[in-house]
Amino acid sequence: MKRLTKAALATGAGALLLLGGAQTLAYWTAEGTATGTDVTAGTLTMTDGACGEWLLDDGSAVVEGIVPGDTLTTTCTLAVSGTGDHLALGDITVSDPGWAEDNPLTAALEISPASATLGGEELTLPLAEPVPVAVDDELVVTVEAEFDTAAGNDTQTLTAALDDVTVQVTQAHLVP
Repeated sequence: MKRLTKAALATGAGALLLLGGAQTLAYWTAEGTATGTDVTAGTLTMTDGACGEWLLDDGSAVVEGIVPGDTLTTTCTLAVSGTGDHLALGDITVSDPGWAEDNPLTAALEISPASATLGGEELTLPLAEPVPVAVDDELVVTVEAEFDTAAGNDTQTLTAALDDVTVQVTQAHLVP
């Protein structure tokens, strides 16, 4: 009987502890609903442009023709537009420019993108740091062509027509 009494007392004490513990788990709660808001993504666009006339290494126009050793430049102008709180350009790439039609003169001209300006600010390609872009900026890419000094007589009187130059801008995140 002692054993039965001990068991009854232990069960009663356990039930009392559980009952007392259950009372401490009751907390008040409430909930509400907050109306959400919209967020809109920015933009990055570029419109097609055109390249200007070829200029000689002294900045003058080609009048009578180019000769081996000349370095020519042309500028290609496009419009870049962007909206976004932290929008910047992380990269500006230019396709390897080519010629509309190959001939001995085009074979003797080595062309490459040289530099760029964005909104009048001189840039060095490739970009080392992100460059902020405005709602309307003018992107000017300079393309350079070097006339090989080892060019033969078969390059005389020929014409080299620059083919389309593809310019691509890549967005970067600029934290002020």
